[in-house]
Amino acid sequence: MGPESLLLILPVAGCLGIFWIILKFSSSRIATQYRLLAERFGLELDQPPVKMGGFVRPDPSLHGEYRGREVSFSAPGKGLKGTRQIESLVKLELKDRRLRAQMAPAGLLGGLRQRDSGGKGRWKSGDEAFDEAVDVRTGNPAILQEVLTDERRKWLASALKKSKATLYIGDGAIAWAKLGLIADEATRLRFEEVVEFFCDFAEAVEG
Repeated sequence: MGPESLLLILPVAGCLGIFWIILKFSSSRIATQYRLLAERFGLELDQPPVKMGGFVRPDPSLHGEYRGREVSFSAPGKGLKGTRQIESLVKLELKDRRLRAQMAPAGLLGGLRQRDSGGKGRWKSGDEAFDEAVDVRTGNPAILQEVLTDERRKWLASALKKSKATLYIGDGAIAWAKLGLIADEATRLRFEEVVEFFCDFAEAVEG
């Protein structure tokens, strides 16, 4: 191999090495937050092995039972115009299957994320601040009106606005999805709050 070849290979190798280090550091941060979540809720941690010499590092996941209901954390990838849109998803079991609803931050983006709501129009709670902040679609308004107390409406309006998350309730589950990965303490603590809130919410729905 001549000097010219080395001059071409060394910069590429250096870039690959830097990329590998960044991936390892990012993966380590995410794994740490998932380990802490596992300890906090008593869930089982699944950490898939790395592939391709560490250049492919699958995201961890959690599953198990907390407060008498199944709970899971994952980071499914979604295709978006040829890109990989990553969101962190927490799902909780809902034993009462009557309630079906979707919530997203109000506005153009929220409306676009409600495209799979089955053509349902926006539901209004009568709370002006909540209705301005949250786009709600539901086929069970009576149940939702009953369980959405003032305190819960305030929490949902604030949490959805800050996180730009979406909420789906139906098919025996409550699913909270937020763009991005759980890679720092602040995000992990917000997800811990989400789990506690929706455990209380599920208990209210189940009566």
